Amino acid sequence: MNAVKSSFNLLSFTGKFRILNLTWFAFFLTFVVWFNHAPLLATIRETFGLSDQEVKILLILNVALTIPARVIIGMLVDRFVPRIVFSSLLFFSSFICFFFATAQSFETLAIARFMLGFVGAGFVIGIRMISEWFPAKQVGFAEGVYKGLGNFGSAAAAITLPILALIFGGDDSWHYAIGTSGVVIFVYSFIYFFSVTDTPEGSTYFKQNRWTSYRGQVTWSQHNRFSCAYATA
Repeated sequence: MNAVKSSFNLLSFTGKFRILNLTWFAFFLTFVVWFNHAPLLATIRETFGLSDQEVKILLILNVALTIPARVIIGMLVDRFVPRIVFSSLLFFSSFICFFFATAQSFETLAIARFMLGFVGAGFVIGIRMISEWFPAKQVGFAEGVYKGLGNFGSAAAAITLPILALIFGGDDSWHYAIGTSGVVIFVYSFIYFFSVTDTPEGSTYFKQNRWTSYRGQVTWSQHNRFSCAYATA
């Protein structure tokens, strides 16, 4: 284990470590957007006069789509490549974020929150990307770094979005704070697309031709178990 750590330089921004850093930050941003409503929920509730039941509905809708979304995104990763799928997820999620930020009714909030459950599928894409770049003796450690730093996005949202709302000030502060997170992932979708490659130079990206392959069965059963455990936590 020490040998693995000694050759693992997370502060490096070259080669496989460049890919790891760019990818965990993409995952980090998906969690920021996925949970950008939570720290501002009290303000949103007051703005729309939401009942306890309506607040619970929003919280449920926020995770309702994530499990099937991870399966769908996983299939797209197998069909295309992580760079395209992750960039596209960030890009389209930014517009759903804007949709939520400009909501003027509970119905719009609910629809947007349900659709934003899709952004939680970013976890799947990065796992495949990391596995393409790191050798077997390092891939577990690399994926642990990816998951750990990426999951911190929800905590970062809880810290930064209320501060942004205070900076913007006024009755519409939460709109601007959440909209800002959408702007960030919109910009980063292009940064990620033009900054990463799916495999090291000279390697070939393996695309599955059969959904029933052994590798696919193992991979997606693992993702589904994680998704179920996270969504019900």
